[in-house]
Amino acid sequence: MVAWSDGKLGAAEGEALRERAADLSDHLKAWLEERLRHPPGPYFRCQVSHLLAFLATVWPPGEGEEEDWKKEAEEWAAELIQEAGWLRRIFGGVTVERKNLQDLQKVMEDGGILASDRIWALARGSHAQAEPQRVSALVEDHDQAYQITGILLEGEEERIAVGCYTSVVRDDDLPEAKVAEKLRQSGHLHEPERWVLLKELVNGRGRPISDRLRAELKAKLETVARGTFEECTLPEMYYLEDALAADARWMSWIPGNIEELHIDRGEVRRQQAPGTFCGVRSKVQTSVEQQLVPGPEGLGFRVLSIRTEGRELRLAAPALLREPATPEAVAWIARFLPEMCDPHTQLVLDEQSRRWVAEVHSHIPTRCAAPEPLPPGRALLVPPWIWFRAANALGQRFFAGRRKVAK
Repeated sequence: MVAWSDGKLGAAEGEALRERAADLSDHLKAWLEERLRHPPGPYFRCQVSHLLAFLATVWPPGEGEEEDWKKEAEEWAAELIQEAGWLRRIFGGVTVERKNLQDLQKVMEDGGILASDRIWALARGSHAQAEPQRVSALVEDHDQAYQITGILLEGEEERIAVGCYTSVVRDDDLPEAKVAEKLRQSGHLHEPERWVLLKELVNGRGRPISDRLRAELKAKLETVARGTFEECTLPEMYYLEDALAADARWMSWIPGNIEELHIDRGEVRRQQAPGTFCGVRSKVQTSVEQQLVPGPEGLGFRVLSIRTEGRELRLAAPALLREPATPEAVAWIARFLPEMCDPHTQLVLDEQSRRWVAEVHSHIPTRCAAPEPLPPGRALLVPPWIWFRAANALGQRFFAGRRKVAK
């Protein structure tokens, strides 16, 4: 990560890393070579800091081995998270992380709980007393809107809303050349991280947010949260959200105040138009479509089906089918990804005619007067990071390979 910090890997840096890896097995050396070919993804800093703290606690040294590596691991982990104040407060610092893990270790072993759950417990830190909540605030500014979204974590002594600012620009496509460039640069990344880089393009449009609007948004959010707000970067936010979905079976999505999709260990609630949906945990059935709904050349749509008591909610998200991305796929992403992130708009995929229907609201309602379910054969078209989190929160491990496109 340090070697790539300036955006390129120097020859001396690469050789130093290879020298440190000289005693590794051949397949680990091959893995390292692959990492040296590409810059790390946006989650890398968070992943490494947690992994180091985790290993320093649960990987005991062998007979006669020194424990110096544990001290070094703690130091590295501390360096990685020292710039993120919210991260240190939530995770409590490496010393507290180790204590949390030590306290949990016996319970985990007795219950046969997997290591991923331990890492999740580490991520919850001292704020594990209450389920996380989604909080959001939005301010209109002439032809542009600014939004602050976050996750509220509650502890014994404080409530922290961790989140980031985003801008909302209406009817403004992404530059296709920049989309194509991001896709070329990110082909080695895990798919959710790849889309996060595209989301950064969406956030970078329009006028920068002023200090006055930042203060107004922060005040609104802290009023809603009844706690303090800690700003983080978009990748840090998405890393935390992905951890919540994968290991805690929790996710919630609020673009503006129109839609809310909430999943808590299989209990699914969707509020406000178009179409309410509620399913208790014991009766929710889910599946991922084995075939992708076809779209423009080189692009398909994954569908996650959520069923309960004769009703069904379908979530669709775009998926690239070719590398490098086709011009048609790039053009579609440039055109419609901003709309999927717009709190005024909800895209709906018509699976039969392969059209996307936008329901545009002139203002953001606080309550839906007469919600109706989606018509058959239609699915909410959501950004891929939302789709992946929903699948993870419902226990559906999305497929790594490409599924066949429906004819």
